[in-house]
Formats: sequence, C-alpha cells, structure tokens
Amino acid sequence: MKKLAFFFAALLLSGFVLAQKGSKIQNHFFVLHNAIRGDSTYKTFDQQVAFIKSLGYDGVEINLLDSFEGMKAALDKHQFTGSYFYIKINLDSPTLDPRIEPYIRALKGSKTILAPFIVSDSKRFTSPSDKADSIVVSQLRQMGEWAKASNLQVAVYPHVSFYVEKIDHALRLVQQIDRPNVGLTFNLCHWLATTPKANRGDWKGLLTTLKPHLKMITISGANNVDAAKMDNGPTGIWNQYILPLGTGSFDTYELVRYAVQDLGFSGPIGVQCYAMKGDKPTNLRNTMAAWHQFQSRLVKR
Repeated sequence: MKKLAFFFAALLLSGFVLAQKGSKIQNHFFVLHNAIRGDSTYKTFDQQVAFIKSLGYDGVEINLLDSFEGMKAALDKHQFTGSYFYIKINLDSPTLDPRIEPYIRALKGSKTILAPFIVSDSKRFTSPSDKADSIVVSQLRQMGEWAKASNLQVAVYPHVSFYVEKIDHALRLVQQIDRPNVGLTFNLCHWLATTPKANRGDWKGLLTTLKPHLKMITISGANNVDAAKMDNGPTGIWNQYILPLGTGSFDTYELVRYAVQDLGFSGPIGVQCYAMKGDKPTNLRNTMAAWHQFQSRLVKR
C-alpha cells in the first residue's frame, strides 16, 4: 500500500514538473512608449493606445510626468493598462516633484508599477556616494509610502549614464530602503551597456540574486558585444543592445525562459524599442509575433 501511494505521489509530482516545463508564458507583456512615440500615423495618445491594444499587448508605458494626464485619459477610454510609470527623480531637488503624489493616487488599484529613474541634472552627483544615496533612499521611501496607500509597487529603474545606472547599485539602494513594495527593474539593454562582456557569463546567478526584489523586466533583441569597444557614441550602443525582439547574438529567449520557468518570475515583461530602426507600427507587429514564438517555444519544452 505504501509503495502504491509513493507511486501515485511520484506520478503527480512528475506531472506537475512537466506542466511547469511546458507552461505558457503568463506574464503581462507590454511595450515601452518609445515603440510608437513620434510615429507619423499614430500621433496622439488615443491613437497609440488603441493601436497597441489592437495588436494584443497587455499594456503600455506611461512615459514621464508631463505625459501622465494625456496617457491616463487614453488608457481609461480604451480600458487598457499603464504597465509602468516612468518617473524622474532629480537629486538636485530636496523634495519629490509635487505632481507625483496625486498621480500615484490616480493610479490606485491599477496594475501600474512606478519606475523611478535617478539623475542629477546639474551633474553634482555623477558616481555613487553616501550623500547622494541617502537622498535616494529618503525620497524612494516616501514614494513607497504613497505607493503603498494606493496598493502599488515601485521598481527602481537603472539606466546607463544616470546616477543609478548599474543593477548592483540599484540593489544596494533597495536593500537600504527596506520596503516590501520597493524593488527594482532588470533592464537587459542597460545591463549590457554597463557590464563588460567578460562579466556577463553568470547572468543567471545575477537574476537569482535579484529575484526577491525583482518587480519588472525589460527586454529586447541584442548583440552580446562590448560597449567599451564601440567608438560611435550612444547611438552605436542602442544599435547593438536594442534590436528587434528575437534577433541578435544574445539569447533573450533563454533569459525569459530562465526567469519565468526556473525562477518563477511572474511580474510584467516589457519590450524596449528606443531608437530602433524601421517603421514603428511594423516593428510593433513583428515584436508581438516574436513574443508568440517565445511562448510557443516555452510550451514545447
């Protein structure tokens, strides 16, 4: 009897493992606003949101405070999701922009993740320091409290050439902030831009370390080349690190597979399209097709 019970338990467990290995990607899949911003056909927030929704995306970024009211109105009209709200924090200012709190309240109960990026407009703070970090920690704790009151999450957004540009710096800050709803974003293109090729081998270990604090991932097609060896400026970086999804020598699919399947990451995954060449609507259609291929490959494993 015990052997029979053990057999059925093993059978159930093996079935669960197979189901996990063959499961469809369920993560909310969204696109950054730069995928359509500036297009000659889809010019307004209303047109942009309607078009992106029609292609099957789960959401779109709300880009910066100045865009909030227009984008929020379009999202509400089309019953669509603002996947994350990209918010500038300027270390030169002693307080947060006064628009941030009411905008957070306007998002109460939504799925929107607040994604602050940290800069020093005056270049007073250019590299990590205790003084600047203390300002970041204080301001993000405040943002975290506002977010908590609206049942929202915060994900620090590392960005190359900004004050917080590296993922390890973002992680240290999040650990100091020590709030359950304040975590970070893993941005593939910015991680590549700030990490020498020789140091990229253990990206799975990195994601595993980040997992307790990981709120969001952004991806793109990318080439696994060294930014330090590029001599044609920032545009050259994005020509290598922001390519159409499913292209490039870096295995973006494996990154998604590992995060979703092995780590159990269930947060939103966004696609980055900044400075991408080609027709924007066509790029968006091709990106969704590439995502469907990712889904199909994961199911078949």
